[in-house]
Amino acid sequence: MLVVKDPVCGMVFVKEDAAGQTLYNGETYYFCAPSCKKTFVSEPEKYLATFNNKDRSKESNEINFGENERNEKDNGLREHD
Repeated sequence: MLVVKDPVCGMVFVKEDAAGQTLYNGETYYFCAPSCKKTFVSEPEKYLATFNNKDRSKESNEINFGENERNEKDNGLREHD
């Protein structure tokens, strides 16, 4: 299972459950909700400045969890209003 992090709200979710995605500067970003995608597209640099300085690699917004951590987080991965 591959999970990604929404650059707008910070939610971590299963890549296949993404509500949207966009390509920006050669990298694909995934979103938990259409509203997050819309927000990102309007001001990508604003969100990437914060996103890139937190807990992700600049090369990819895909996050590989270890088996134990993945099992603990699985219940909350798909919840978002």
